[in-house]
Amino acid sequence: MAILSESTIVKENKEVTICKLLNDSSTKDTSSTAVDVLDASALTLLVETGTGVSAGVVTLEAARTSDYSGTWASLTTVTTNAASTTFMATVDDGDTIGSGVPYVRANISTGITGGTIDVYLIVTR
Repeated sequence: MAILSESTIVKENKEVTICKLLNDSSTKDTSSTAVDVLDASALTLLVETGTGVSAGVVTLEAARTSDYSGTWASLTTVTTNAASTTFMATVDDGDTIGSGVPYVRANISTGITGGTIDVYLIVTR
């Protein structure tokens, strides 16, 4: 799976990149492609729920390599509980990403009930 779309803006000496990682997804254990975030100062996992969504969990996971085949470390989670809503969770430089883990991915850790979601990663450098 590849990054579905990506856009970058620069404002006040900060670069913010928005990557679309999952589109119309709902199945448990669906994982996105890994994104290189070694130089990030903050990561935000943004989940947009579609019509009918009532439950589900998306986890932002980290690993040392992009193709790591074991269990990735959990950085943060987003729990969805409403349709047509945006949910977010942020990890910043004072949290786990300060440890220098170079790759992250989104993973649907609890299946999405009643609809589908789109998942974005917002990387601040």
